[in-house]
Amino acid sequence: MKVKNIILTGGHSGMGLELTKILKREGHKIGLIVRNEKRKNDAIEELGDVPQLDFFFADLSKREDIKQVAENIKIKWAKIDVIFNNAGVLLDKLYFSDYGNELQLEINALSPYLLTKELLPLLNNAQNALVVNTATGDLQKKKSIDIPHLKKPKKFTKLTGSYLDSKLVMVLLMNYLNSKNEDLRVISVDPGAIKTKMTAGDGMPFWLKPIRNLFFKSPKDGAQKLYYAAFTKKHHGNGIYISNDTVKEIKITLNDKEHNELFA
Repeated sequence: MKVKNIILTGGHSGMGLELTKILKREGHKIGLIVRNEKRKNDAIEELGDVPQLDFFFADLSKREDIKQVAENIKIKWAKIDVIFNNAGVLLDKLYFSDYGNELQLEINALSPYLLTKELLPLLNNAQNALVVNTATGDLQKKKSIDIPHLKKPKKFTKLTGSYLDSKLVMVLLMNYLNSKNEDLRVISVDPGAIKTKMTAGDGMPFWLKPIRNLFFKSPKDGAQKLYYAAFTKKHHGNGIYISNDTVKEIKITLNDKEHNELFA
C-alpha cells in the first residue's frame, strides 16, 4: 500500500487510538491533533514515540486554535492525503461555545468543517485526497434542520437531541465543502455503537448504559469500520453516508444562506 500523509483528530484515545494503531502498522505518516502535552504523552505511551508520528496542538472548540494548528501543519507538511475528522463530544447538559453556539454543534460540526477548510491547500496538493468524518446512526431519518434551534436550543435532550443534530450538520457542512471543491472526496461513516469513554460518560441517557455495557462493540470494531471505508473500494461515491455498512441517503442539503447562518 502506498504510504499516505494522514491527519487525525481524536486519535489519542478510544476508537481514534485504535485507528491510529492500524495506520501506524500500515506505515503511514500520521499527524495527531491533540489538545495538550498530556494527551500527547498518553498517545506516546500507547503507540511509542515513532518517526512517522507528528503531534499538533489545538483546542478544537477555539477557532483561533484551529487556524493556528492548520498553519503549523502547513509549515511541517507539504500535502495531506487523508483527514479523519474523528474528535467529538457527547454532553450531559446545555453548554455554549465562546461564539454563542451550543457546544456540541461547535465541536462536532463547525470545528471539523473549519479545520478541513483551512487545510484545503494541503489536500489539493495530494492526488485523490479524502476526508473521512465520524458520524452516527439514523441521520438519514432527518428531514429538515432548524438553524436557530441548533445554535441555541430551548430544550436539551441527551444523545438524540443536540448531539444527533450536530453530527447531521457536520455531514451537511462537509458535503457543502465538497460541492465547492469537487476534486476532494468526502465520506461520512457511522462506526456503530462503540464502548468508549464518551459513551460511558454523563452524556449517555441512564437507561442506555446497561445496554451499552452488554451490547456496544469495542473501539477496535469502530476503528476498522472507519479504516475500511477509507481504504477499500466497497463503497463508491462522493458525499456519501455509510451506516451499517450500507450507503444511505441523507435527504437534506445546505445552501449558501444556511451555511452563512451557521457561522453568523
